[in-house]
Amino acid sequence: MWEEYISKHPDGIKRSQFNEHYNRWCKKINPVMHMSHKAGDKMYVDYAGKTLQFVDKDSGEVHQVQFFVAILGSSQYTYAEASLSQGKEDFISSVENALHFFGGVPAAIVPDNLRSAVTKSNRYEPTLNETFLDFAEHYGTTILPARAYKPRINLSLKELLKFFTREYTVL
Repeated sequence: MWEEYISKHPDGIKRSQFNEHYNRWCKKINPVMHMSHKAGDKMYVDYAGKTLQFVDKDSGEVHQVQFFVAILGSSQYTYAEASLSQGKEDFISSVENALHFFGGVPAAIVPDNLRSAVTKSNRYEPTLNETFLDFAEHYGTTILPARAYKPRINLSLKELLKFFTREYTVL
């Protein structure tokens, strides 16, 4: 970068001073790479960390529900539903409902490292839930878990989850 800078500004600062300014600037910003998505390529799925509640009108009993969200990477088209748990049956049912809602199957489903999808998280070789793998095989898609320890990979979904839990917890 300094070479590009000095070619445009021959009387500019020297490399060491340029590097110092650049390093100071890097500490102030939080760079995030823009990701381009192909249509139909990936569907990102996750649960919101915060549970929601509803009151049964007949009994007055308060029930806890989990908030599931699926989002298509390219269009940001979104599906959301409440389920009773984050267990594998509810998770797979929610993913299937999302596929029906979208009217198709993406090339890959990208779950966060939740226990219903990934039984053992690993940066290089995560162990996937067998039932979820069978589900993916049935629908002719692939499971690509979000990389462990890299929370920015699924950033659009995380931001959407924050929005939904902030906007819809008062319903």
